Amino acid sequence: MVDTTTLLVTVVATVVGSGFGTAIVGALLSRRFNTQLETHKALLQRSGKIHERQVDALLLIHSKLEEASFYLQRAAGAGKLQGEVSDAELLNRMALAMGAASSEFAKSRLLISESLGQKLDEFFSKMFSGGMTVNLALDPIVQNSNARAKLVDQAREIAYKEVPSVLKAISVEAREVIHG
Repeated sequence: MVDTTTLLVTVVATVVGSGFGTAIVGALLSRRFNTQLETHKALLQRSGKIHERQVDALLLIHSKLEEASFYLQRAAGAGKLQGEVSDAELLNRMALAMGAASSEFAKSRLLISESLGQKLDEFFSKMFSGGMTVNLALDPIVQNSNARAKLVDQAREIAYKEVPSVLKAISVEAREVIHG
């Protein structure tokens, strides 16, 4: 009977022990997995918030860049419609749109990639150059018609070729950020 009792105690201890051991190991693994899962969820939420802020900033910046580009093209354009606002007013509106874009860019610069930031800086530089060229062409101090024509041609080159190509490059890279 001793053999049966010993055998029975051994079987009961093994069944209870293995279940208890498995439960402990399972609880430890579950705790570790849950901790890793929570950490990963927090990182994903943070990344999602950063991406959301990037998208919001890029949408606002891009719309203001488009608006500023339009005003520069209208100011540098050859034809004017009757009743259209003056070139000085168009340049003023361009400056306001550029100011809004620049302000948003300054607030969001750390959220924007270095290459996109360089393209935005190039855009601002070209727009400033274009605006100054149109202003100079409109200035009565420039009385030589050939010099004025060269300035107008230079302004059109900037407004219709250089600025749109930089804006296109900005759009392509911004789309990559937005659509992942």
